[in-house]
Amino acid sequence: MASDLSRCMLGAGFAVVLVMQGHAAELNPAALVYQLPEQIKWNPPSAEGVQNAVLVGDPSKPGLYLQRTKWLKGNHFSRPHFHPNDRFITVFSGPWWMGSGTNFDPDNAVALPAGTFVTHFGKQVHWDGAKTEDASLVIFGEGPGTSTQVAATAGKFSSLDPKAVVYTLPDQYKWRDPTGAAGVNQVVLHGDPSQSGPYVVLNRFKPGNFSKPHFHPNDRFITVLKGTWWVATGNKFDKENTVPIPAGSFVTHFAKQVHWDGAKDEETWLLIVGDGPATLTLVDVAN
Repeated sequence: MASDLSRCMLGAGFAVVLVMQGHAAELNPAALVYQLPEQIKWNPPSAEGVQNAVLVGDPSKPGLYLQRTKWLKGNHFSRPHFHPNDRFITVFSGPWWMGSGTNFDPDNAVALPAGTFVTHFGKQVHWDGAKTEDASLVIFGEGPGTSTQVAATAGKFSSLDPKAVVYTLPDQYKWRDPTGAAGVNQVVLHGDPSQSGPYVVLNRFKPGNFSKPHFHPNDRFITVLKGTWWVATGNKFDKENTVPIPAGSFVTHFAKQVHWDGAKDEETWLLIVGDGPATLTLVDVAN
């Protein structure tokens, strides 16, 4: 289902060829498509001061969805509300300011810096927004992701209710290799990518590290959080024939299609979500 879902999202906003310095690196659109930051189609700002860009699925309907949300600076906040299902949120840029319960008190909201991972639990009341800086979010979940407002109450907000909101700061991540020596490191933020069901992982490529040609059994949806990610398709491994994907881009890897990727001169961080399993199968490298 995820494969059909993502293919129906393809359009003029997705790129498959990049020409740089007179050199064209070509990607197989059956294997990989991407949107650069300037190609992401945001809706107009709402009266609350928020913009959304739906990248996968339809948050108003059942099924997996992924959207970018941007709270605009200027003390723009949602009012107390809840969603029917859990939502998994990564702060792309911020801080993002968060509260829970019906006491609407932005002055005492909790600041969540860029790189923080947040879970909003289904049917639990919270509110959030931006103060003096824009806050950009990547939101993933099982739809519907509709919002139901509740009446706000007066009073001081004191702390987040862990039944409504939990978060992990970037320096609290439990990386697979805690020493940081691995060329590619990973932290699992939600689910289990080796099993069926939704998952969220963060991958970190050290400079000069590339995967070898491989494929996954299901579609994967990737946001470049930091650095430039270099991507290619097919089983010919040639680092000089790769496409640079800058931070803020959105990439889809289609199921059972061969690709490979990595980092060149700088560290690269990727937020990867999908419906598991997300196992990796290597293929023979062509000469």
